[in-house]
Amino acid sequence: MTQSQTRTIGGVAVYVPTGAIETEAHVLATRLSTLRGARIGVLDNHKEFADIVLRGIAEKLQSEHGAQVTFWRKDYLGKPSPFAKEMAAGCDAVINGVGH
Repeated sequence: MTQSQTRTIGGVAVYVPTGAIETEAHVLATRLSTLRGARIGVLDNHKEFADIVLRGIAEKLQSEHGAQVTFWRKDYLGKPSPFAKEMAAGCDAVINGVGH
């Protein structure tokens, strides 16, 4: 760790994770006009309690909005989803649980 990557705060050296962004800007997907009949992918990435919350959302999407929900429970541990293209091909929208 170089000196430029740390700051001393209260006598403690703290890593500052800032720097150049190495991604391209992308246009957001068009908003769905309705959820009725939409193919919704729900991606659970194994965060604690995510399955409970996401299954509740999936049930509401199906029962109240008539969405066709596919529940994906995949493990990819902090790296870009290796199956994003597969999901995109079969879904109109995707919901992803990413935190506690």
